[in-house]
Amino acid sequence: MRTRRALVIGALLAVHFALLACYTFPRRWVPDRLHFWSVTYVRPLFHQGWDLFAPDPPRCSCTLQVGLGAADWRALDASQDHYLVTRMHRNIAAYLDGARPFGDTLYVEPLMEQAMRAMVRDIGREVPGLRFRAVQRCVTDDHRPWERTERVVPIVFVKPAKP
Repeated sequence: MRTRRALVIGALLAVHFALLACYTFPRRWVPDRLHFWSVTYVRPLFHQGWDLFAPDPPRCSCTLQVGLGAADWRALDASQDHYLVTRMHRNIAAYLDGARPFGDTLYVEPLMEQAMRAMVRDIGREVPGLRFRAVQRCVTDDHRPWERTERVVPIVFVKPAKP
């Protein structure tokens, strides 16, 4: 019994340190799937937002929304959601580079599509054909940063290229 417990604890520690290593290694050293899992594990628990000390605040703020019907949209980080959902939303928006203005359409990779769909898995069972969009509020005049323009940018999921 003690040997089994020690083996399980050792395996959990090995997985923990392997995921931490994959998160900190350069991106080109880590396979895509392993990088996705390491980001999924590490960011909500250990990521520190050192951008707090950045000299230039971001020009835009970004929120992601899911379309539930013809005109019904819900933010992915609704106030009633768990704090991990809110942190995942912020990380996805940061990964999509939501601090800079988007173009007319936002093209998203398959791994980010999986992450976004996983956040609304329960809704997706009830509502077929979910749609996603990004809503950006950007500063247009540096002398009046409180005045922001709002843009709605549709999200298109890119299908992986067949080899």
